[in-house]
Amino acid sequence: MKLFYSLTALSTLAVVVACGSSSSNRSSYEDPNTKPVDGGYVPPPIQSQDAGVAPSCATAKAAAIKPPVDIIIVVDQSGSMSDEIANVKSNVNNLSMLLGTAGLDYRVVMIGTIGTGSFDLCVPPPLGGPSCTSNGNIYRTVNRHVESTDALDIILETIDQTSGPMLWRDFLRPDALKIFIPVTDDNSDLGATQFDAQLIGKGPFGTDQKRNYVFYPITGANAFPAETKCGSAVNNGSVYLDLAKMTNGKWFPVCSASFANVFSEIGKSVAATVACELTIPEPENGDTLDPERVNVKVTSADGKTTTDVLQDKGDCAAGANGWQYSADGTKVILCGDACADVKNNPDTKVDIEFGCQTKVK
Repeated sequence: MKLFYSLTALSTLAVVVACGSSSSNRSSYEDPNTKPVDGGYVPPPIQSQDAGVAPSCATAKAAAIKPPVDIIIVVDQSGSMSDEIANVKSNVNNLSMLLGTAGLDYRVVMIGTIGTGSFDLCVPPPLGGPSCTSNGNIYRTVNRHVESTDALDIILETIDQTSGPMLWRDFLRPDALKIFIPVTDDNSDLGATQFDAQLIGKGPFGTDQKRNYVFYPITGANAFPAETKCGSAVNNGSVYLDLAKMTNGKWFPVCSASFANVFSEIGKSVAATVACELTIPEPENGDTLDPERVNVKVTSADGKTTTDVLQDKGDCAAGANGWQYSADGTKVILCGDACADVKNNPDTKVDIEFGCQTKVK
């Protein structure tokens, strides 16, 4: 039987025996027809399946690969935003911490004037680099001042840059889901439909039939799904609410006393968005994937509970409850209870096991 072994890039590769059994007692290998060799015993020939002995289905196991996420934060730096800017600087690391705990491969772009002034943006480590700078392949600063109503215009303007301190297009990954987090107490002077059409025409943001971006604005409306203006906000940010609705995102109130929980909740929402569509690790060493010998297991965050998820080839939208292959066969799609579980628990681990007959519902 040919087995599929996982990527070496993953941190752990555990080879397990899933269906067979073995013993550490050497005498179990003794056979009157074998001769001792160096004080040990030569094991007898392994019987074939034709001889009536079921073969062991030794497997390779590896964590399913969660889709990468590119996050673009753009912060209104107008005169009414000093407290909110301080809130962003103090708490944005909560977002990166939760994404890291969820096992996501993430990058963050921060658009705004970079510096140490009250209205400037200086993100501390571990997300930010030293002295307000970028941080390798994790965090990119984009030095462009943002005013009350021009956040969307500036996104479109700076994505066109090919060099200099406003360059961030090269930081994006084509296959990554793009997450936009505008932070403002005002509205946009560019409408949602116009922004969407222009953004889609500029790069890896999907199509109007299948967008590859989601909006999670921190804006002047009360907590989702309310749309009324919160506290002292200038505007409820109706354009940002429209973009959140258009992309299946949600919004958070800029009037919050602390953004610590706001950024944590955004992190959970982002993790949930990508939780149920997981890439199968690529074969290595020339091995090939046998689609009839793949199984999925979900392990709780504390590692104490592992559950088999059975394959269900029905329509997810029509009530399928289990896992199935994506149309191109490169991903595992979770449906029903399994999907809900990993959405509600971002640090749940999903393992793909190879070699044993697929367990079907």
